Amino acid sequence: MVTQATGNVIVAPNVLINLVELGLREVPGIARPGSVPRAHGQHRGEGIALIINGHEVSVDCYVIAQPNTNLLELGMAAQATVAAVIRELAGMTAREVNIYIQDVEVASA
Repeated sequence: MVTQATGNVIVAPNVLINLVELGLREVPGIARPGSVPRAHGQHRGEGIALIINGHEVSVDCYVIAQPNTNLLELGMAAQATVAAVIRELAGMTAREVNIYIQDVEVASA
């Protein structure tokens, strides 16, 4: 039997960033993280900017795609993965997940 305790569970912003980074590594078609624009987001990590408002998180993910990748499918898979990570691992709500595909790696010849 599980009992409900009183108090708060707080997930630190750097933990959220790490969870999102780990989730994005599992998305097929992402070569590596991109660059977050300056002064963007309340909290920043490698290719990640996020804003936390209570139990809601807004995330901007900047990625570099692998060659020969369907970019629409990549973006949708990345959005679903990030939203699931925030919901299932952090117990928070993903208010919005924006994926910015900044470049495509050049294929090796």
